[in-house]
Amino acid sequence: MSAKKLTLEEKVKIVQEAEQLGFTETSLKYNISSRQIYRWREKLEQGGSKALSYGAKIDPELKALKEENIQLKKLVAKLALTVEIKEELLKKTSHRNGKN
Repeated sequence: MSAKKLTLEEKVKIVQEAEQLGFTETSLKYNISSRQIYRWREKLEQGGSKALSYGAKIDPELKALKEENIQLKKLVAKLALTVEIKEELLKKTSHRNGKN
């Protein structure tokens, strides 16, 4: 099965199958490189099924916003972890000072 002959629906089906059965097994079944399936999955995640259409471009503004969103989520997680660690240290030090 040639990658250029696949419809949008077939690509989506192949990506879903690869996520369930494994990329190597699915790539062998359809005679497509596993890297191609990974690229299709990435396009699906970034721009939905529309992005899998031949020649479709992902909106650069949308891509930038998604990347910024990922960076902000990482920053929030890091800050939350920092606050949690400081609270634990504060509890330990106040507990020690309370015993003395």
